[in-house]
Amino acid sequence: MDASAITQIISSVGFPIAACLICFWYVNKLTEAHKEEVNRLTEALNNNTLVMQKLCDKLGVQTDADNL
Repeated sequence: MDASAITQIISSVGFPIAACLICFWYVNKLTEAHKEEVNRLTEALNNNTLVMQKLCDKLGVQTDADNL
């Protein structure tokens, strides 16, 4: 194999491999960010549920959770 054949192989195969690796890295980064967002949303929802339950208890309102 001469230098031009090696250069041709790298240019034809190297870019798709590099693009796939970059896409894989980007998707992993997005997945981690999404996981953190979902965890924060879950925590906020749980906090809001607790506050709503406390308000219902103070107001004497019966909720569906009380009936279960």
